[in-house]
Amino acid sequence: MRSKINNMKILIYGEYSGYGKSLAAGFRELGHEAAVFSPNGDGWKKLDADYGLVAKTKIGKLKDLFGLIPIFITFDVIYIMNPSFFSFKLLGPLMLLLFKLKGIKLFLLCCGDDVEYIKAGESGIINKFVFTGIDYPAIKYFKKTAEKIINYLCAKAANKIIPTMYDYQAPWKASRFNYKVTEVVPLACYVENIPKIKPTNTKAIKIMHGINRRDVKGTDVILAALKRIESTFSNVEIYTPEKLSQSEYLKLFSEIDISIDQCKCHSYGMNAIYAMMHGHVVLAPADEQHCASFNIYKSPVVSINHDADDIFHKLKILIMSAESLDRLKIETVDYAARYHKPAHVCNLLLKIASVK
Repeated sequence: MRSKINNMKILIYGEYSGYGKSLAAGFRELGHEAAVFSPNGDGWKKLDADYGLVAKTKIGKLKDLFGLIPIFITFDVIYIMNPSFFSFKLLGPLMLLLFKLKGIKLFLLCCGDDVEYIKAGESGIINKFVFTGIDYPAIKYFKKTAEKIINYLCAKAANKIIPTMYDYQAPWKASRFNYKVTEVVPLACYVENIPKIKPTNTKAIKIMHGINRRDVKGTDVILAALKRIESTFSNVEIYTPEKLSQSEYLKLFSEIDISIDQCKCHSYGMNAIYAMMHGHVVLAPADEQHCASFNIYKSPVVSINHDADDIFHKLKILIMSAESLDRLKIETVDYAARYHKPAHVCNLLLKIASVK
């Protein structure tokens, strides 16, 4: 392994909503060689990656993966997006063993559902759990023996476990691996050309909620609030795009004034950050626990709960004080640049990687 911290080969193992791509951009900006491996391009979002499994059959995908091993073992540091990317069908235990034998530094990024998150949600360790009141996507969701084994192996192999938000920090802090868990390092969000902030047309305020995993995001509650807004105000336009590719989704952003991310968690996701970067006023949970995990007292994100009345009330205030929207947009862009700019996030990750 190279000894120089300022000239490393870094692999992001997995992809979620452009987070991996954003990390790679940040590491490159800091002078490192970085690449993303995404087995499936994050599903229908069709995200590009440097390495992927292009074959259509299971055997073909295994051949693709074996072919990538000689490349993967040349990296100095690997950031694991989520334990699920090291499942048995993706030869996870073998890959972890090879990486450890080669002396590659491994870091587990707590991002997305995993064994610890489900356990914490059910036990009440986190107050807001996205699966409250709804069915899991699968039977024994993250409770199968194989999933628990992979979760353990990834955590055991990792030098450090790095949560991306409070929702994952609290569960992992309650795990047997709490001694490895660092402070929150925020999600990175890369936007190639950050557009100029769109001045608000108070006669046609455009509000958007992208529909994806609607039960988890609290979409029905959000849509109920939006329906009331639409019937109360004549100067609003509502957009609810569903299952667009990321490129299509981001094209719509240029016209929007207010974005609603989700309402059932403590923090917010990548869609919220993309909206911030594009100059939207953003509604998301962003509660006290979230702010504390960022070491801040408050943020320009308009905090909402899983309650249609609350969301309606917050939107009503924004619409009735529309002359303040442009100022709030500026504050939101500044906040996103400060906490979610890829180079800033990657610098924090590298500081953790340099600690023996």
